[in-house]
Amino acid sequence: MASSSRFVRHVKWWFFVLPLMACVVLPAIPHRSLFEVSDVESQSVARTLGDDRAAAAVDTTNAVFRSLFVDTGAVQATLAAGGDDELDADGLHAFAQYWSKQFWMLVYRAVYRAVVMHTWLMGILLLCLAATVDGTVRRKIRAAAAGFASPLKFHLAVHALLMIVGAAFVVMLLPVPLVANCWTALAVVLPLLLWIANSST
Repeated sequence: MASSSRFVRHVKWWFFVLPLMACVVLPAIPHRSLFEVSDVESQSVARTLGDDRAAAAVDTTNAVFRSLFVDTGAVQATLAAGGDDELDADGLHAFAQYWSKQFWMLVYRAVYRAVVMHTWLMGILLLCLAATVDGTVRRKIRAAAAGFASPLKFHLAVHALLMIVGAAFVVMLLPVPLVANCWTALAVVLPLLLWIANSST
């Protein structure tokens, strides 16, 4: 029960609390350049995927963002909220508009990173499936040979797995350059942790 409770707390932290905090706090940082897709990031995508696929990723990002947030009126509604500038004695309307602009830049970059990551998604899923099957088979072989499981190794692998997946989810929102090769590293680490977890139960 305690382990399950810790697992639930980690899920809430990585996939709900931390992303929500990032979306609320980060747009208030007074540095617009932190919310743009940096040259380092875009160049890493071009080097890894090629110029054509990098350009296609930008086009897809623009189409998805426009469809989900611009055409639905969400962007305009938030940018227009806050009242008239003439009545903005305390600067709250100016701050609200500034926050809204950077929030949508943050969302746009997160969509861009998700589109880029999608290139690796099928490979990651296949490797994770293969690692899960192989780990399960290894566990059964060990059990048939009267071997012993390693609960400690299992719990460490599961929590490391959750932390890495959560970090990969949160890093899409962080104002730091995200080079494309990090998804290759994820494709190596995730199957390894899944194999350890499944072979150690």
